[in-house]
Amino acid sequence: MHRFILSPYAAQRLRRCKVFANLLLLLLLSVFAASWVQAQTLIKGQVLDALDQSPLEGVSVYFDGTSLGTITNAAGFFELPLSQKINATLVVSYLGYETRSIADLQNLSKGFTAKIFLEEAVVSLDEVVLEPDTWSRERKYRLFKRTFLGEDTAAQRTKILNPEVLRFYYNKQTATLYAYASAPLNIQNKYLGYLVRYALTDFELSFFKDTVQNEWPQEYISYYAGTSFFTPLALQTKSKYAKNRAKAYDGSTLFFMRMLILGQLKENGFRFFYGQKEVPWEVVFGLNQEEDFLKVTQEIPRITILHKKKQSVLEAVNGPFYLDGLGNFAPANRLSFGGYMGGKRVAAMLPLDYGME
Repeated sequence: MHRFILSPYAAQRLRRCKVFANLLLLLLLSVFAASWVQAQTLIKGQVLDALDQSPLEGVSVYFDGTSLGTITNAAGFFELPLSQKINATLVVSYLGYETRSIADLQNLSKGFTAKIFLEEAVVSLDEVVLEPDTWSRERKYRLFKRTFLGEDTAAQRTKILNPEVLRFYYNKQTATLYAYASAPLNIQNKYLGYLVRYALTDFELSFFKDTVQNEWPQEYISYYAGTSFFTPLALQTKSKYAKNRAKAYDGSTLFFMRMLILGQLKENGFRFFYGQKEVPWEVVFGLNQEEDFLKVTQEIPRITILHKKKQSVLEAVNGPFYLDGLGNFAPANRLSFGGYMGGKRVAAMLPLDYGME
């Protein structure tokens, strides 16, 4: 059993946090909430073919994980409002071309039109030919959906509209399932009311070897990555979607991060445990304002979180992370979630700008 001992330094910091809690809350509210409304600039760009520099029409340009996006016009131009507090990557995607991901957005918001060149995608033979395996496509797709979409109510109302772009390979030696997509997945979520365009870049699902003969093998570890863009579905069922979205938001990673920004974790029912000992959130996280972002240092590397009888585990990896005004954290590989929050998959995802309309 772990024992938690509050050091004199931590105790002093906790007292300071309690004394200045209201000041911290007002500061963060003014820095983040107000800036979302006021501190916006306009990204202007033109997307061109890298070979002949001809303009590309209909290119998707969006902030990863949000509903903030647009497409290029006949001359390849686009305009997109940018909040200086967004951590999300700008994605430039067009069928038949390599997708561009732009992390340094400041270079695109200095009042001039940036030129973005896309190169035609080249598919090598190694990417097309895979060794045959013993699992049927039906089984591989079923296991893929369970891990990728999830198993909750939202997943039951969510459908991949173009599964034909998916290709699978099962490695018997490592008991690992791999998935590849030749085009972005179009995911219709009738529970939350979104059409999600998901460009899958990686998918690996490993099983315990002694369970691979079972209908549902036991998952050992899973990993998937990609970029996503959300488009709301028809508005006639807006009230139903709003209720489901609010339910999905409560207790989600996005909700957790926003309450951390506002210093309202305790007020919203989040409790923290180190072993069997409950600890204040102010001891778990160190907060420091750094220019446009909030730097967060997790002082206890692995912590258990309890929220409305649902348990999650948060583990810090390789140093601090940074939060923007939306509650998006970066770098993504600095945190690992387990339990309830870690079990939420694509069908339960909300856009990062949810509630900021």
